[in-house]
Amino acid sequence: MSKKIVFCVICCFLFNSLKAQMNYNCVDSFNIRPGTPCPFDFEPVCGCNNKTYKNVCMANAEGVMYYDMGSCEPMAIDANPNPVDETVFFKAVLKYAGNLTLFITDVNGQEYFKTNFTNVTYVDYAIDVSRFQNGIFIIFAVTDKYYTYKKISKYNF
Repeated sequence: MSKKIVFCVICCFLFNSLKAQMNYNCVDSFNIRPGTPCPFDFEPVCGCNNKTYKNVCMANAEGVMYYDMGSCEPMAIDANPNPVDETVFFKAVLKYAGNLTLFITDVNGQEYFKTNFTNVTYVDYAIDVSRFQNGIFIIFAVTDKYYTYKKISKYNF
């Protein structure tokens, strides 16, 4: 085996070992607390494990030791309550200012709602769904370069 191959194998091993050690130092398994009562506030944080959490409390409940404010992804969204009866409160946090199109479809793709926001980094918007039929809907949030979605259930209580 050539020296270059041996060197590459050793470097890969050391890199993977370092990567595992970094992840190990990111989440403290002794601080994981399932069932922690956290508020439903949507103030996303990006954990050191590159996972977006709804808020600081939820990151802490998962044992995450370090995090940055904001989403790990280019955009994070939330919709509450879910299931919904009359009004769903939609929130979006974008890493970079841009245009955002928000629309809601049923599972068959029929569009029920659509609106646009210009040059935003944060959206807090109430959507009246009282006239929607009961069922499963998908809220799509689309920018020029990224999209994400969230399923919601509409039921008259």
